[in-house]
Order: sequence, then C-alpha cells, then structure tokens
Amino acid sequence: MRVMLSAALAGALSLSACATPPKQIAFEKSRSYSLSKDAAWERLLGFFTSNNIQIKTIEKDSGVIYAERTLSDASMADCGQNALAGEIGRPVTLNVFVRQVGEKTDVTVNTDFKVIRIFDGATWSDQCHSRGVLERSVLDHVAAG
Repeated sequence: MRVMLSAALAGALSLSACATPPKQIAFEKSRSYSLSKDAAWERLLGFFTSNNIQIKTIEKDSGVIYAERTLSDASMADCGQNALAGEIGRPVTLNVFVRQVGEKTDVTVNTDFKVIRIFDGATWSDQCHSRGVLERSVLDHVAAG
C-alpha cells in the first residue's frame, strides 16, 4: 500500500512538472486618435468585418463593441504548456471601447484569451495571457484607416 501511494505521489509530481503557467506581457491596449468618434467607429467595424470576427453586441452611443472569435492564432496569447493535454481550441473575446475626448477619440481594446484542452476524454479551459498582437492590430487598423 505504501509503495502504491509513493508511486502515485511521484506520478502526480512528474505530471505537474510538465505544465508551465502562461507569462504576462506588458503591451499597449489604448490609443488616442485625431479622429471623430464616427470615423474611428467605421474603421473598427471594417477591422472586424475583414478579419471575420463576429460582433455580438454593438452600442454606438455608449461606444462599446463586444466581439468573439472561436479560433485565435497561437502567437496571439501565451497559454502556458501542458505536455499531456491536447489543444482543441483557443477562443478569444474582445471588448472595444470608443470615447470622444475633446477633439480626439480614445480607443481601448480588452481581450480575454482561453485555451480549451483535452486529456483522456475530459475537456477544460485555461486562462491565457495576451501578447498584444490582436490589440495592436486593432489599434493600427484605426490609425491606418
């Protein structure tokens, strides 16, 4: 009995050693533009359309766009490593806030990345940390027009 308990403990420790947590990275998620709110809004809608990102909620008066994408590129977020589990998806949600401030418009992009993993028939999701790739793409698109 004692040998089995020791073997189980050793196995659990070795399995946990195969997993690494995601790293947090600092990046820009907000910019001010010398644009009207309407112009920034139109550019944002163009970004979502051209990148096949489904808008779930859109409220122009309050300046909020909530969108989600069922798959994200692995380069967009650090999800850590789990050597035993396979990945079956990386969904991402975006909240974009557009606000007129005097003669400028502020745009802020908040993202929430997850990874869906599977092992031995069980699935679960883990939190990932953005690398700023998607946020920069959105902000650059607004700047470029």
